[in-house]
Amino acid sequence: MREKFGFIQYILLVPLIALISYGCKEDEPGAATGDAGIYSGELKIILPPVIDIVKGEPCILQQTNGVTAGNIVQLTSDMETIDCPVTAADATSFTFSVPDDFQSGTYKFYVKRGSVRSCAGSVQINIVDESVPVRAGATVYGKIKTSDGEPVPGVVVSDGVITSTTDANGIYYLESDKSQRVVFYSVPTGYEPETNGVFPEIYQPLILDKHTPECHSFVVRKLKESVNDFKILFFGDMHLANRHSDLEQFKRFTSDVNEYTAQHSGEHIYAITLGDMSHDKYWEEFNYALPQYVKTINSELNGFTIYHTIGNHDHDPKAVASNLAATTPFTMNVAPAWYSFNIGKIHFVIMDNIDCSAYDGVSMNYSQGFYGKQHTWLENDLKHVAKDTPVYIMTHAPVFNDTDTPDAYSLRNYGYDRTLKILEGREVHFVNAHLHQQYTMIPSDTPAKNYSHPVYQHNIAAVCADWWYSGLYNRDCLVCEDGTPAGYAIFDFSGSDVKWLYKGTQRSENEQFHVYDMNNVDFTYAVSEFKNLKNKGVIKEFTDRYVTPYAEGKFKNKLLINAWNWNSDCRLEVKTTDGRLLATTRYKACDPFSILALIPHWDAKARTSMPPAYTDNSRYHFFVAQCPDADTDVIVTFTDRSGRSFTQEIKRPYAFNLGQYRSK
Repeated sequence: MREKFGFIQYILLVPLIALISYGCKEDEPGAATGDAGIYSGELKIILPPVIDIVKGEPCILQQTNGVTAGNIVQLTSDMETIDCPVTAADATSFTFSVPDDFQSGTYKFYVKRGSVRSCAGSVQINIVDESVPVRAGATVYGKIKTSDGEPVPGVVVSDGVITSTTDANGIYYLESDKSQRVVFYSVPTGYEPETNGVFPEIYQPLILDKHTPECHSFVVRKLKESVNDFKILFFGDMHLANRHSDLEQFKRFTSDVNEYTAQHSGEHIYAITLGDMSHDKYWEEFNYALPQYVKTINSELNGFTIYHTIGNHDHDPKAVASNLAATTPFTMNVAPAWYSFNIGKIHFVIMDNIDCSAYDGVSMNYSQGFYGKQHTWLENDLKHVAKDTPVYIMTHAPVFNDTDTPDAYSLRNYGYDRTLKILEGREVHFVNAHLHQQYTMIPSDTPAKNYSHPVYQHNIAAVCADWWYSGLYNRDCLVCEDGTPAGYAIFDFSGSDVKWLYKGTQRSENEQFHVYDMNNVDFTYAVSEFKNLKNKGVIKEFTDRYVTPYAEGKFKNKLLINAWNWNSDCRLEVKTTDGRLLATTRYKACDPFSILALIPHWDAKARTSMPPAYTDNSRYHFFVAQCPDADTDVIVTFTDRSGRSFTQEIKRPYAFNLGQYRSK
């Protein structure tokens, strides 16, 4: 359970009342001895399973026999026993008070009458600011108010399947089956959630059985002014595992983010992770799991709220045939597996498209798609969202794959056609990660152009790049499979409009492409310099992948340009410094910098098989420009969809080495 649940005082008011006579028997009254104060009559009190005690006020319980003024209510937990004097009693009720520092929790409830202590059972006691009336049929309910105590009407609340809204008094009711074991609210426009560090306090776990009503209330902060202009920072795969110096490398990332937010301190900035913050394979081996991630992110980042998406490596690898079990560590430590919130004029939706129902406790056999009742919840959630409000859906795995054809994508066959049906008539942006690569589908691309409404997909590259390998071997050279530098995406919202770019870690926002002078790109030397890599089959595959494609003058006097934030509304122009426009062609390539940075990884040990294909992922965000000779200087200009231009002058011949492409 995330640390915050150690001190959140769950506001539970449960009207289910049972008449209890000695609910537990370990302290039965003995035979009467005649001593004053010893009571041998039967204790009969009405002990509900949950008691709300309003802070600073006495608690009144019903009885039919046994408790008198001067008796002691003893509340016992694993940690302590607390004596609470009975201050008043009559034939129908008795009154006691708890200490000012009393903590919410589960206690055994005893009544001490003289020297006899009688146990009435166990009870959940919660210290609350105010009691909330229950309504027949509701199993989850509560109140949402501001930090100033004002009720907030119209807030959408959900149990992960059904939804409800708060009334004029800020009170909501859900007739929930509690199947998802959480309740959360959708942060309304004009408000922000309370936070525990960077984590929004938007949900609470459901802890009682499905028939027992429980009350969960929330506090929000009302903004002084409306927020229509804001930034979202999207953080792709982090894969923190306490290996490969990842925690040290991660500090360079968080330092960059802190510098960026400080530079934009007058703006509203939020962040959303896109899954795989941890690495389930190493939770136990390196003692670094989701609780450790929570501590890391809270110690390294501050000053803004971070919403979280679950990834395949954030699911419990020991779960068996249960998505609920697989998501429990995430739900207890980080966030619900799916939920929504609003900022300005945008509706954000987090969903889990990693289906772990085939997990067997050993092998992590996940499939992809929206499992369980997520589509039902999405339909219910969108009932509260105007049709003209853009919807951003964050998942870990992509909904659309790129293909072998430029600007053409394919809808993945995981039930996403139903998702799109639910979203008909809305502007939709899918934002995801998983592939450690960067690509963007816009509405004019295939198949989006066939939809009757605007559909985008933004696949964001990784914070960890290639699982931290390239940065381990070559400091400040952390680079993804497709040549995108390790980093994060920045989305600037103004009303319903958005513009985006990708910022490399410890790199300028103006660094939006890399240029390679192909006269100088050659990996032949690596084969002769391998010290440990001796397997001929592996060496041949390395040669086929990386040496042969760039050998024998195939790229003589050509430039290869990697514009990782490319989409079909962008432009790339290459001119000589005297103004001559050079011909450029789209090209599917592997990135030379990523190959160069990972050569030590190939030689790290005597491999007898191919390592993971970290650089065998060619993409269509490359361009080839033909130069007139080996020495002509050029100016490369990349113009993004929003009309922002980024320019670099290349003095040729342009050396190919790590120093050219290191982060600064």
